Amino acid sequence: MIAMAKKPSLVELLAERPQHDTEAEHGVLGSLLLVPSRELFAAVSSIIRADDFYGDGERITYVTMSLIHGACKPLDIVTLVAHLRSTGEYDKVGGAGFLAKLSGAVPNANNADHYARIIKAKSVLRKTIAIATEAVREALDAGDDAGPVLQTLRANIDEALSDATDNNEAVTLHKASVQRLELLENPARSELGKLVSTGIECLDETYGGFRAGGSYVIAARPGNGKSALMKQIANSLDHRDKPTLIVSLEMDAHEIAARILSERTGIDGKCFEVDEHGVCQLNEAQRGQVRDAVEDTQHSVIHIHAPKGRNAAFGNIAGFVRQMVAKHGIKLVAIDYLQIIEKAYPNQKDYEKVTDCSKACKQLARELGITVLLLSQLNRDSDKTGSSKQPRRPRLSDLRDSGAIEQDADGVIALHQVREHQPDFEILVLKWRNDAQGVFPVRLVGELTKFEPRRIEDHPNYHDDFSAYSQ
Repeated sequence: MIAMAKKPSLVELLAERPQHDTEAEHGVLGSLLLVPSRELFAAVSSIIRADDFYGDGERITYVTMSLIHGACKPLDIVTLVAHLRSTGEYDKVGGAGFLAKLSGAVPNANNADHYARIIKAKSVLRKTIAIATEAVREALDAGDDAGPVLQTLRANIDEALSDATDNNEAVTLHKASVQRLELLENPARSELGKLVSTGIECLDETYGGFRAGGSYVIAARPGNGKSALMKQIANSLDHRDKPTLIVSLEMDAHEIAARILSERTGIDGKCFEVDEHGVCQLNEAQRGQVRDAVEDTQHSVIHIHAPKGRNAAFGNIAGFVRQMVAKHGIKLVAIDYLQIIEKAYPNQKDYEKVTDCSKACKQLARELGITVLLLSQLNRDSDKTGSSKQPRRPRLSDLRDSGAIEQDADGVIALHQVREHQPDFEILVLKWRNDAQGVFPVRLVGELTKFEPRRIEDHPNYHDDFSAYSQ
C-alpha cells in the first residue's frame, strides 16, 4: 500500500514561505540614505507606511527617517544614528552592523519605488493570512450563527483590498484629457463608462442618461410611483441587453416579475393576482400572452434579489452586488428603497444609517464603475398644499432622514402627483450634476405601472417655472 504524502500544516507553510522580503526593505531604506531628497521620500511614502515593514529594526528605522524628514533636517547616517541613540532605539535596530548593511544595500536609488511595491505586496499578503486565521478562530467559536463571522470577514477583506489597490496616484491634465478624448472618439475602446440610457424619453433627450460610476436617487411619497419608474428603467435596459440587478427590500421577486410581465404584455397588473377563492384573473387568451412573455424572459438579463433580515443590511447588499458585477457584468443596480435597509448595528440611528448608506452607494458606484439607482421616500412635509390648494412640488430638502442623500447623489429625480387620485404626474429633476434642473409632465398608466409622456398644451394649468422649488 502506497503511503499518502502528508500535507504540510499551516505553520509549516508559513515557515516555508514567509511573506516578507528583507532585501526589499533594506533596498528602500538604503535608497533613502543614498539619495535623501524630499521627492524620493514622498514617492516611497505614497506607496508604503511604517507598518508595512516586517522587521522591527526596519520599521523603527523608517519611522525615524520619517521624523527626520518631518523636522526638515538633513537625512544621513550621522543624523540617523544620533536620533536612534536619543530615543534609546539604536541597539533595538541592530546597532552599527545593521546600519552598515543599509548603507551598502543598493548601488543607486533608481529602484526605490519598485522595492516599496514589493514591501506593500508582502504586507497585504500577511494581512490576508491574519484575516483568514482570525476568521477560522471566530468560526470555531461561532456556534450556529455564521452570519456575524462572514460579515466581519467581508469587512476585513474589503479593507485589505482597499489597502492593496494603488489608487493614490494623481494623473496629469494631459493624461486625463487623453482619456476623455478616447471616450469621445472611440467609445467602444475607452476604459471609461458610457452613459446608460434610462428609456425615459424626456430624461434621455435632456440629460443623455445615467453615468457609469454615478449614484442617482428616485424620490416620492409612498405609493407615488418610484418603484414603477425603477421597474420601467430596468425593463428598458433589459431590451437593450444591459444586465441589471434589482435589489428589493419591499417586494418579493415574483411580485416584481408580475409588474414586468404586465408592462410587457399590456395586461392589467390586477389580473396577475389570484382571488380569495384561488381563481386566476387571466382569461385564456391572456394566459397565452403571459406564457409567451415568460418564455421570452429566458433571454432576460434582469436579476432580482429580495434579501431579508440581516442580509438586508447594506454591507451584505454591497457584497452581493460585487459578486453579481463580477459574475454577470451588471451595469445598473436599483435598490428599493433606502429607508428600509436594515441597520448595520442595533443602536444605529435612522439618520446615521441613511447617511452611511447614501455615501456607500456613491462609493460602490465609483469602485465598480456601475450606476447605482437608489429609491428614497420624501418627508411628509412634501404633502402640504401650495398656494393653489394643490400638493406642492417636492424639494431637495424633502428627502427623508438625511441631507447626505442630496449631497452624495449625482442626480435626484422626484415624482410629483399633480392632482390627488389623478394619473397626471411630473418628473422633477431636482439635481443633475453639471446640468440644469428640469420638470417633465408624464401620465401614470396605473394598470401597467408605467409612465408615459403627456402633452403640455393639454394641461393649461401646467407651468415650468422651476426656480421656486429647488431649495
